[in-house]
Amino acid sequence: MPKKTMLLGAAAACLLLAGCSQDQHILERIGYIRTVGYDAAEAGKVQITLSIPLVVNEANQSRSSDEVLTGEAYSSKEARNNLSRRISRNLVSGQARTILFSDRVAKGGLRRYMDTLMRDASISKRTEMVIVEGSAHEIISGDYPEHPRTAQYIDRLIKKEFKTQATPNIMLHQFLRDYYDDGKDPIATMLRQRGKDLEISGIALFQEDKYENKLEPKDIFYFSLMYGNLSKGETTLVVGIPEVESVTLNAINSKKKVRISRSADGKYRADIYIKLEGGLIEYNGNLKLSTSDRIKLEETLSGFISRQGQRVVKQLQQHRTDNLGIGQYVRNKMGYKAWKDAHWDDIYANMDIQVHAKLLIKNFGNYYD
Repeated sequence: MPKKTMLLGAAAACLLLAGCSQDQHILERIGYIRTVGYDAAEAGKVQITLSIPLVVNEANQSRSSDEVLTGEAYSSKEARNNLSRRISRNLVSGQARTILFSDRVAKGGLRRYMDTLMRDASISKRTEMVIVEGSAHEIISGDYPEHPRTAQYIDRLIKKEFKTQATPNIMLHQFLRDYYDDGKDPIATMLRQRGKDLEISGIALFQEDKYENKLEPKDIFYFSLMYGNLSKGETTLVVGIPEVESVTLNAINSKKKVRISRSADGKYRADIYIKLEGGLIEYNGNLKLSTSDRIKLEETLSGFISRQGQRVVKQLQQHRTDNLGIGQYVRNKMGYKAWKDAHWDDIYANMDIQVHAKLLIKNFGNYYD
């Protein structure tokens, strides 16, 4: 019996080693593009930067790193074909995790890049869509010694923000969906270098295919409440008054509704209703939360969230970026011909849009004053 067990163990070990060896050989033969960067170049060209996982064998030991290739061309596929002549492996796009566009490229419009992103079936539509403040090449080729390999670091950082709902979950298919929807403008995550680290620096607001404005990190929470429904968010609200200097809420659940009405003179109005609930894990202020002051706290925070949401909406209207999809709701109230004949950008920029938030604090923690 022990001999059989030893034989089975040896066989399993051989299979495991064979599998690892096979995986290593695949990585040695095929260049799986992990990250793609787009920067502006001269004469209408684009600079493409590719990051490819690389396994290096040294003294019977293997170590992983990223191989970075950069070249200029008139299209991404031309650049890939040119870069493939510099590498001994076959370049494939099927494992791409992140697409980075510099803000300069995004301001000029992404229409010319939409065709290959839509047409190439090997590119996953769940690839992360990111706008970089500065150079995509510098981000990809940068060295971040306190973090994993650069491509892995970027992917994990963005996925963590999505998972914790610190920023809306925007993948390539969602960007393309909103780009082709005439009732909504797309958004993308923004990334920048900060010393020897990378950080999420906001949300890129698009009008059709062009990057128009940036939503700062402090406003992402209020935007997210109006953009979709949260299920496990966390945020700190800095109100700045004696009763409520600041609070931190966790386990935030929210639901939003949009109602469209039309006045007698034909003007449209949108009311955005937000219901949210969460737990209080930190409070700075002079209210007594063991008394009816709890209700006052909820009312104060509800009004504060409503005002901040209103301010974010005004910013979107000022730049004529309908990233909340108000046009989708108005379109449903119009006939097809009326929508096509309407000048939606003008209507949206001058539309009365009101935000109404109502907060319920589910628990106040373990401390009672």
